[in-house]
Amino acid sequence: MTVTPSRRTFLAGAAAALTIPLARPAVSQTLPPQAPELERWPDAFLQIDTDGRVTCVLPTCEMGQGTHTGQAMILAEELGADWQSIQIVMPQQPSDPYRLPFGQMRSVGSYGIRFFHDPMRRSAAQMRMMLTQAAATQLGVPKYDLVARDGMIMHADTNRAIPFADLVPAARLLPVPAEPKLRPEAERTLTGTNVPRLDTPAKTRGEAVYAIDVSLPDMAYAAPRMAPVFSAEVEAMDEASVIDMPGVLAVVPVPRGAVVVADSWWQARQAADALDITFTATEHDALDEATLNARIAEGLDRAGVPMTLQRGDPLGTLDAAETVIEADYQVPMLAHACMEPITCTAQATEGRTELWAGTQGHDWKRMMLERELGIPSDELFINTTYLGGGFGRKTWHHDAAQAILASRALGGRPVKVIWSREDDTRFGMYRQTMQARFRGSVDAEGRITAMTVRVAGPQMGAAIVQENNMDPFSLLGLVDQPYAVPNYAVDHAVVDIPVPLSAWRAIATSFTGYWMESFIDELAEAAGMDPLAFRLLNLPSDSRARPVLERAAEMADWNDPAPDSVHRGISVVGSYGSMVAQVAEVTMAGDRVTVPRVFAAIDCGRAIHPGQVETQIQGSVIDALGPTLRAKITLQDGAAVQSNYTDYPLIRIDEAPEVAVAIVETGAPLGGVGEPGVPPLAGAVCNAVFAATGRRIRSLPLSDHGLA
Repeated sequence: MTVTPSRRTFLAGAAAALTIPLARPAVSQTLPPQAPELERWPDAFLQIDTDGRVTCVLPTCEMGQGTHTGQAMILAEELGADWQSIQIVMPQQPSDPYRLPFGQMRSVGSYGIRFFHDPMRRSAAQMRMMLTQAAATQLGVPKYDLVARDGMIMHADTNRAIPFADLVPAARLLPVPAEPKLRPEAERTLTGTNVPRLDTPAKTRGEAVYAIDVSLPDMAYAAPRMAPVFSAEVEAMDEASVIDMPGVLAVVPVPRGAVVVADSWWQARQAADALDITFTATEHDALDEATLNARIAEGLDRAGVPMTLQRGDPLGTLDAAETVIEADYQVPMLAHACMEPITCTAQATEGRTELWAGTQGHDWKRMMLERELGIPSDELFINTTYLGGGFGRKTWHHDAAQAILASRALGGRPVKVIWSREDDTRFGMYRQTMQARFRGSVDAEGRITAMTVRVAGPQMGAAIVQENNMDPFSLLGLVDQPYAVPNYAVDHAVVDIPVPLSAWRAIATSFTGYWMESFIDELAEAAGMDPLAFRLLNLPSDSRARPVLERAAEMADWNDPAPDSVHRGISVVGSYGSMVAQVAEVTMAGDRVTVPRVFAAIDCGRAIHPGQVETQIQGSVIDALGPTLRAKITLQDGAAVQSNYTDYPLIRIDEAPEVAVAIVETGAPLGGVGEPGVPPLAGAVCNAVFAATGRRIRSLPLSDHGLA
């Protein structure tokens, strides 16, 4: 397991090392427009010690995206180090240097590379310049005659080279350059190549430590027993019903239930299942899926909803138009279904609470634990393990709170809480269920003249909503859609639901992309145009969507007749700073849809590690295909119906499509790659289903329509 040093420990080890703060971003391309100006970051470090090892403290976790390898490549390239000598470690305590523009230390939004790219380059350039100056003094040559490469400062004319490690004592006495000179593009020869991932050897050897692998001396185990209705609490509990079962150590009340602590997890699980516990009745005990959907559907017709975005005169244009298309769309709740269930180990002693967790939400854990359990921020320490998937689910704090309460009950003994697959599926957090109504018009030439979008459903980002009712967790992908629509409006009728919600991979664009690209196909049909030609006609000439659409179409031979029994659909969605187009091929076996191939093109700015970009798009397609075909969370009697992969089916290997990926570099700013591959998939598949069957699919999954 990677040790995550505290600031004090890191500085203590840096006594003889060259250590500099991570520089603030110098180029605005990696920062959102609203991002504050950051001063020099006093707690984020790049360090090289006297044996040549390079360490960078960064706040983004490794959950399978290859982020740490990409970060190491950026640092090594700018510094002139061996990329395999770079170690990325995470801080134990969230603090300002590690927080993203929205004020939290989180691994979300595909920020790991695009936000930290420029700060890493600047700091590495500063360190390189200091090492170069130290070498110039030692060799008695001008610093401009020296180059940093392979962990050494080299003087080509005299064939002399000094390892970085030997220069550290002198370099650490030099001032940090205020304006470092970055390497020119011609010297950037590492990024843009495919190197082996840094985490692969440990994972293939079984040495990588995930949260579920953590083992501490004298550690106990805990399993939860939770209220099936989300707003219920414990009404009565008989600890004596299980306290004499083998291995049981304690029964600990926690929010919405209890955890049973035992010598082994299996003992804890058996006792938790046997625990005599009852839960309070709630007003939601009879809530079912039909009632929930009807409640949200009322929002589609609500009057007086504040406008989020409006340009031109969409209502007047629609009223006067000859061709108007209207369509209602719906998506269900989704579970995150991470391969590694929710797990956290805690040791809570006087004045110190320490966690071992695969978390992507460090600051959220800190804030919630301070609020709910009274743990001061300076007494909380988080050791970040590898994550067996995250997708937004591992932002939350519930497992940490349970582990802390259990550890307190055992006098500070470490306790590992493990949620079973059923616990995570039935009692976890979900992507919101949402509905939308689209109205649009096209003229005789096939141009979109007007469009209105009414969204109905929960406002998951209520805490950050602006005056115009703009919730990015609900409306991204609509307020920033790429088409040139002169008369356009978006609003959101907020309908609260009594279900715990959490960002799901690609958040709002996971459903708004499906809606928009399905509706664009409906408009193309109304205009009597080919779906690709219609999109290109209605995109601005400088749109980033154009080159990826054209590339995906080229890969799929879109302009040639499809092979027998193959039907195609196309889609393009921008999200997280990237633009992705996909063409899905669909075949039908009776009424059953199969997706044998998907062609994807992405513009993510510079591809730091092209191979990892490709695998992230492939994984995103597979992740999105499950909910497109069959997966959903439904309610009955106020509780989730689904419990495991038997009734929340993921894509199996024999169903996984062949996914061909092309990277289109247009010189655009850096974008993300972990999420942008999700949003186009459902639209592309449903558009292909229309080509195959003539049926418009306006709600997911396809299994609800007898198609999967």
